[in-house]
Amino acid sequence: MDFIDHLVIAQERADQRFIDQRLKGLKNSRVISATDCIDCGDPIPKARQKAIAGVQRCVPCQSLSE
Repeated sequence: MDFIDHLVIAQERADQRFIDQRLKGLKNSRVISATDCIDCGDPIPKARQKAIAGVQRCVPCQSLSE
């Protein structure tokens, strides 16, 4: 498996986590928006959203995922 395959798999997993987190929020009657962290559900600060387009995690969760 080459580097591109690993990237595709990693993106697919991230996409699935994003979907799962949104569904989990719906099941718990909690609305989770695209500006919320996909791991913990906390709001992502606006400065981070502006700095990184399409960011899906808050800084602590991003650090844990790396």
